[in-house]
Order: sequence, then C-alpha cells, then structure tokens
Amino acid sequence: MKKYLLPAGLFLLLSAHAQGQSDIKSEYKEHVKKAEDLYNTKAYAASAKEYGLAFELLGWKGGINDRYNAARAWSMAKVPDSAFSHLQKIAEKGYYTDVDKISREEDFSALHKDARWQPVIDLVAKNNEDKLPDGWYKAGSKPKSYFMGIDKGAGKKGSDVMTIKSTDKLIDGFGTVMQTFLQEKYLGKRIKMTGYMKTRDVENWAVFWLRIDGKDMNKSLAFDNMMGGENRSIKGTTKWKKYEIVLDVSEKATDIAFGALLNGTGQLWFDNINFEIVDNKTETTGVANKNDRLPQNLNFGK
Repeated sequence: MKKYLLPAGLFLLLSAHAQGQSDIKSEYKEHVKKAEDLYNTKAYAASAKEYGLAFELLGWKGGINDRYNAARAWSMAKVPDSAFSHLQKIAEKGYYTDVDKISREEDFSALHKDARWQPVIDLVAKNNEDKLPDGWYKAGSKPKSYFMGIDKGAGKKGSDVMTIKSTDKLIDGFGTVMQTFLQEKYLGKRIKMTGYMKTRDVENWAVFWLRIDGKDMNKSLAFDNMMGGENRSIKGTTKWKKYEIVLDVSEKATDIAFGALLNGTGQLWFDNINFEIVDNKTETTGVANKNDRLPQNLNFGK
C-alpha cells in the first residue's frame, strides 16, 4: 500500500486552519456563556451584544437556541427590530417548530402587539404542521383558528404527541385532526377505540370522535363524539386520562373516520389511539344512523 505524504508547508497550513477553527468555536462559546451570565443579571442589552459578537465570529451564523435567546435579550432590552431579526431567522431558515414554547415565552410579551409577531408564529406553526405523521389531516369548521401539529416531548413519558391549540381569542367553531381507514376484519364487528388526552384551559369542550361511514355521505352508520347521551366531553384543564368509544361497524361500511377535536379556545394533547374488536357484552357508546353528522369538510383528505 502506497503512503502519500503531504508537503511540509501544506501540512502546517492545514494544521493552522484546523487550530484556527477550533479557536473560533471556543471563542464563540465564551461569548455565549458571557451573554447567558449577563442575561441572568438582567443586563439585557449587554447580553444581546455578546450574542452578536458570537455570531460575528461565524460569519453572522449561530445556533437556533442561541438566536432564540438573543431574541429574548433584545426583546427585554426593548429593541424589537433586533428581536424580530433573530426570530425571523430561526423561523425561516432554522425551521424552528416549538410553537407552544415561543407562544408562551414571557420575554416576548412586549412583541405580541407588533404586526410582525403573528407572521412569525404562523411560520413556526407551519414548520411544525409539516411534520404531522402520515395519514393525519387537519379539518373542522374553523381549522385556521387553530394550530394543529406535533408538540415535542409533551407526552406522558416525554414522547412527541399531537396537539390542537387555539390561535384566535374568540372561536365560533372547532378544529380537528383526523384519519380515515377501513380494515375488512372490522366489518360486522363491534370495535373499541381507546386514546389518551389531556387539556389546558378548554373553554367549551374537547373530545375524541369516531364515525362509521357508508355510501350515503349525508348520514353516518354510527357515530360518537362523546357528546350525546351521557356527556363525556372534556373541559378546563385536565391530566392525561384514557377515554373509550365503542361502535358497531356495519357490513356496509365504506370508511372508519376518527380523530381528536377542540371546540372553542384552549389546547388539547392526545396519544396512543388504538382499536380492538370486542364482544357484544361491551355496550356501545354512540348512536346508530346518526343524521346530524359532523360538517362535511371533515371528509377532505380521503
């Protein structure tokens, strides 16, 4: 095997370059650490400037978390133009997705009335929404009044879960995340859908729903949204809890549709939806031949 030796001058040049890069990264970290310390002492303007020095070292590039914190510092320093500059960068180029965190960040409270705030939130929501698991669709009578997407680490054991969160202050309607499917093994059987949900500040109600569709698009074969009969809808702020829906699947069924739904303002999270066949001793929870279906736009995305 041949051995190739670099010329001494080139070797020294590459070594010097690698050492220079290492020194820059080390200096970058020093500026970020200093910025964090200044922020903790409420020296917000000085903190923001230290972040700027760090970004300058890398050709005005910086980590998403560092830019997020720089935006916090500039916001607290009452320099909104600089705060939005960093927020727009992480939303547009960094594909920042944590809409819940950025929406609830107290340091950004002063930015909420600025016309630039909502476009940033909308873009962060879109970044998140693009990562909905395959097969899930956004629907409802007022889908644009909600963020629907993934909330990272919000599950019972730190897993990623889906969430629906109101983005308007007043909502006369609802938003839902849904799927449609049909498995032959369920035809003519009684099925039980189970799922876990938790809520925060739900003004009207939140539910799971399950619907058995046939050829007649104006009438479902069976339906339960936890609202009929014994009202099992969820309101206010609740912890993770398991919920069940039991319906008969007609031999004439053409689709099984299901999802989680939020009516009015608030937020819900849901996880671990499962289906199983049960015997006839298990009572159904819904209504057969239900005429007042959920709005037809729930069917888009099939």
